[in-house]
Amino acid sequence: MSKFLRVGLIADTINDIIEASSMLLEHAQGSEAETRQIARDIHDMATNLLDFMSRLSCEPIIYTGKGSTDQVIDMLEKLLQRAEAASGAEPANPGSDG
Repeated sequence: MSKFLRVGLIADTINDIIEASSMLLEHAQGSEAETRQIARDIHDMATNLLDFMSRLSCEPIIYTGKGSTDQVIDMLEKLLQRAEAASGAEPANPGSDG
């Protein structure tokens, strides 16, 4: 069993939030301005998050194993360095966009 999950479920849920907030905006046309603004804010936040996720070079994953975030990142970086050294590839530059 893998300790990694795809984040596609989260993207699907964000799409559902966008759809629900759009429907809420339609139904809130006669409501108070504050209610409409809250619905618009929810819609905008979800849209911005989905846009951010769609610009990533690969689908994000969630690690469900033990260890802190820093420990998991450190482990993954070491594994990448070993794999790159074994293949003779140029080491990746952590924190870069590519």
